[in-house]
Amino acid sequence: PGKKTKEEYDDIARGLIDLFKTPFLVGNYELDASANIGICICPYDAQDEDSIRKQAKAALLRAKREEKNSYKYFSSDLNIQNYKEFVLRNDLHRAIEEDQLRVFYQPIVNLKTGEILAVEALIRWMHPEWGLVLPEEFIYLAEEIGVIIDIGKWIIRQVCESYKRWLDMGLPSIKVAVKASGIQLMESEFANKIKNIIDEYELDPEFLIIEITENTLLKDIDKLTSHIETLRSFGIKIALNNFGTGFCSFECLSKFKVDIVKLSGCFLKDVPANGTNAAIAESIVNLVRGLKIKMFAKGIENWNQLSYLKYLNCHAGQGNIFSQEVDSEEIEKILAKRKCRPLIVSDVKVPIKEERRRFFRINLPLPLESVLEVLEIKGRKANVGNTKVLIKNIGPGGLCFVSDIKFPVQNSIILQFTFQLLDEEIKVRGNIVWAGKTEDNLNQYGIEFTIDENERADLIKILNQVQIKVRKNIHYSLLLKCARSAPSTSSVSYRKSSPLLLTNIILLSVSMYAFIMVS
Repeated sequence: PGKKTKEEYDDIARGLIDLFKTPFLVGNYELDASANIGICICPYDAQDEDSIRKQAKAALLRAKREEKNSYKYFSSDLNIQNYKEFVLRNDLHRAIEEDQLRVFYQPIVNLKTGEILAVEALIRWMHPEWGLVLPEEFIYLAEEIGVIIDIGKWIIRQVCESYKRWLDMGLPSIKVAVKASGIQLMESEFANKIKNIIDEYELDPEFLIIEITENTLLKDIDKLTSHIETLRSFGIKIALNNFGTGFCSFECLSKFKVDIVKLSGCFLKDVPANGTNAAIAESIVNLVRGLKIKMFAKGIENWNQLSYLKYLNCHAGQGNIFSQEVDSEEIEKILAKRKCRPLIVSDVKVPIKEERRRFFRINLPLPLESVLEVLEIKGRKANVGNTKVLIKNIGPGGLCFVSDIKFPVQNSIILQFTFQLLDEEIKVRGNIVWAGKTEDNLNQYGIEFTIDENERADLIKILNQVQIKVRKNIHYSLLLKCARSAPSTSSVSYRKSSPLLLTNIILLSVSMYAFIMVS
């Protein structure tokens, strides 16, 4: 080990895989088998045995996602998102017993009266290292490793416990919506097990709404129909979630009896100005109303969307215009008001008071590509590979970067950024102090540097030169470096950001043209 070339390791891996290409004879039967291999090549002074094993397993998970009979290496090219998935997969077994799961709630409001009709229960994972983890990052893992059934029972119990407390407090007897995964719905006696939990808390089952997705309904139709009919016989409502985004929207409505249809928020983007989305939303609302099914809309963010849904006579909706997802204590305060009015009275932005920073900050004409590495997690050195991100602005005290990876806001994770400015390679370290979203719905973060004063002084010298060039519009070489590097980002971190990068390239062309004309 350590002395072989990569080609020799390739030969070993392919040789092992070839062993499984011939069917195995067991009695009178031929059994086909496949193999996936994860490989970690470590230097002489690499890491301890546990780290090597973890890295090999992370590479194996990548191989399994590719195809049968494949192998993958763990290397610096293994980006941070892969490492995060590996950690979450390992830790998910302990999430319930170590009390790391949380339930947040978002009100569902009658769009005409503002009355709170229901709340949606949304599961979150408070991971000790990665902070608040959203369901899209761990529910599919829970399904893969077989803990989704336990998580499903846990959230029903939490909802029942909260709802009983709300009734005891004299809060309105609203309904509570809970998502169910396809695996849960295929569980034997699924409906009866939910009813048994509700009975433990001496509650009326009619308070509960079970949300299912269209793609779930593509599975065993007979079993699903039986479960849905049993749930409805108990008084539990059935909601079809994210309607219009699956493969069998209209077929679902014809085959399954549902009480509520939830319009996907993707059809509300830029309505009513976006004629296509407006037409789709109108068609779905009219269709559902004609079938005598209640219509809920998700993802209502602004007054244009709200006004258009009211115009369409959409029954109810939810979104950040009314309230973000909040914890149990905060939702109790909202429920006590019994109505939920929009948080904004118009879409006119209120000027934000300029933040007073200790150091100046340069807004870059184009985002700057940087390689991001995780150096430490809770004081432990990390070797998790790297990923590419875009830096929006930078100063001696910190920077702002954009990524589709979700990082926690905490100082226990130290990140390192490596990039070039004015043909000089720069490396800076820091931790995340704030997080937000861009207009393209990517994650953006604020970094506070943890560098010594000598490093800061060197950085200030370079940034002063950059600032002078930006002010004088002499930024041709800087912009060209950004534009050349940006399209080359092929890592997972920029699957979603191609529109942003394309916009930047167009802006670059305009800037260059304007510069030439002025010259």
